[in-house]
This record gives sequence, C-alpha cells and structure tokens, in this order.
Amino acid sequence: MKTIIKLEGLMDGLNGNEGLIRQHWTKRKKKQAKYNLLIKAQAKNKHLGRVSVTYKTYTTRFKDWDNYGASFKLLGDALVHNKIIVDDSPKYIVPFIPIQEKVKTKKEQRIELIIEDILN
Repeated sequence: MKTIIKLEGLMDGLNGNEGLIRQHWTKRKKKQAKYNLLIKAQAKNKHLGRVSVTYKTYTTRFKDWDNYGASFKLLGDALVHNKIIVDDSPKYIVPFIPIQEKVKTKKEQRIELIIEDILN
C-alpha cells in the first residue's frame, strides 16, 4: 500500500528565529495541531507495520542534512497521531529517505510524503 501526502510550503528546521530549538512550546503546539489536521484530511490509509518514508521538499534553498532531517519532526508526529503509521522510530520507518529538490520560486515550494508498506 502507498500513501502520498502533499503540503504547500516548507517545514521549520532547527535553526533561525522560527527554528524548532527556539520555538516556544505553545507555538509548536499550534503548528502541530495544524499539521495533524492537514495530514488527517489527505491520508486515508493505515500502515500497520514497517514502512518506507520518503520526505521530499521542493525548495529554493537547501538545508544542511541534520537541519533538514529535524524538520520532519512535526510531520512524523502527525503521522503517528493520526494512526497512519504505528510509530516514527527506526523500528518502523525503514528506510527514511530525505530528498531536497531545487525550484525557482517560493510559490513552487512544497512537501511530498510518500509512505509505502515494507512487506517481509
């Protein structure tokens, strides 16, 4: 089974004024609620075992890989919250594939999450 979720815009990374390490918990909680709803509206499948997750962004500016990987945090939590995946740990997400693709304008910036069951 395969689930594709498409979101406009980009996620906050670790750094910067809006970064996850500087974000007040109330602001983070509001953003988490927003992503919970956006993902719930799109994803109808439930993946009950191990999955492959491709986290792909189309961006005007690349992030360092550590910063980019951390930007998946709220999305991973939303997938678990909505029971689309069992857990966002390496026990269940095998592999996690981060991809950044360059676009010319901010209007084109977006995210695609591709979740596929791993059959054993």
